[in-house]
Amino acid sequence: MADASRALVVGGGYAGLVTARVLADRFDEVTIVERDGITDRSGPAHRRGTPQSHHPHGMLARGARTLEELFPGLRNELAKEGAPLTDFGCLPMLYPAGWSPSVPTGLATQTYSRPLLEAALRRRVLALGTVTVLDGTRVEGLVREGRVTGVRTDVHGVRTADLVVIATGRHGRALTWLMEIGVPRPAVLAVDGRLSYASRPYRRDPVDRPDLRTSIQATLAPTARRGGVVVAIEDDRWLVCLFGADGETAPTDPEGFADYAASLANPYIRTAVRDCEPLGPVHRYGGLGGEWYRYDRVRPWPGGVVVLGDALCGLNPLYGHGMTVAAVQARLLGRTLDRHAPDRACALFQRRVARTLLLPWYLSTSLDQGWRTDRVPVTAALARRCLDRVLGRIPSDPELYRRFLHVQHMVASPLTLLAPAARRRPRGARP
Repeated sequence: MADASRALVVGGGYAGLVTARVLADRFDEVTIVERDGITDRSGPAHRRGTPQSHHPHGMLARGARTLEELFPGLRNELAKEGAPLTDFGCLPMLYPAGWSPSVPTGLATQTYSRPLLEAALRRRVLALGTVTVLDGTRVEGLVREGRVTGVRTDVHGVRTADLVVIATGRHGRALTWLMEIGVPRPAVLAVDGRLSYASRPYRRDPVDRPDLRTSIQATLAPTARRGGVVVAIEDDRWLVCLFGADGETAPTDPEGFADYAASLANPYIRTAVRDCEPLGPVHRYGGLGGEWYRYDRVRPWPGGVVVLGDALCGLNPLYGHGMTVAAVQARLLGRTLDRHAPDRACALFQRRVARTLLLPWYLSTSLDQGWRTDRVPVTAALARRCLDRVLGRIPSDPELYRRFLHVQHMVASPLTLLAPAARRRPRGARP
């Protein structure tokens, strides 16, 4: 009888759970190794390993569709928990050039807290007979014997596996572990708009109020340094997040937080902070610049290991791409394993995964580089100029806004923004 095939996922957060779900269809045994205790959590809860869980999280349309394919019925499950669902194009968004038009887009957007989503995914993944969890366990390094054959842990010693997936997030030690086993240091792309978050939950009246809606006020270089978002989430709560770019920072004391909100032009954010009952303290989160480790350029890449999610590329969370990209990468890993032997699949995946990052990376960093005072690369300057023109036209061009949202949600090519809007012209009128 052949030995059972084993996969090991380092990291039991969102990216690790989605990856474990994909691997469960392809390996006899899947083990999740997580530093925090997660198996004793019966419901949603913040944990030490995800300090960003106190802040809003965006799931773009492509990510939501991918999750629904992997976890059928997830959207309805979250809705029963109180997570609202709406068309993204109908939400009021305040850009520096003005308010977005209300346009039906078919981009269904569900808003919820990070703990609620992780709890739902964890419940489903741990119910799979092939998946086990070693929580409360710290990984200390990789084991390599020609190829990567497992990990060293502080509690359970060496754990062997045919495939190790590093999904530890942006604050993990993937780079250190890989360099310890002889992998060359990769080039690193970094763009830092010096963004920070400060978030606080508020009680939401279940009775609709027209002056309280999910809404965003965007920052935009070089002048709009302050912004914020108010989102409706489960348990009849508003989650208000105030953000600052280029070093601007929202205070964490209640009075300072309220004053910062009052300084914004978005009335929905101001009203939520002014009128609603606070349900907890203010939490701050910083260090949110973009950082991409170009493992796709490392030659040779060792067999038996891959890196994905924020451990590979931490994207500016303001643009909401991170969770969607992680889900897309997990699916890509599954398809690559289906077509190639494991060691060949690792090298191919690590090269091909860069394609999933091109659009979100250039969308976010082109805008973030506007905060730089030195010279920016020509490609970034051109992309920034195009995006500035698009954002400037959004308030007066509903069709352009609809196309822009489809690009942002990763369901359409950026080339659609270059196509002229289809408009009916009177017969004989000159184009």
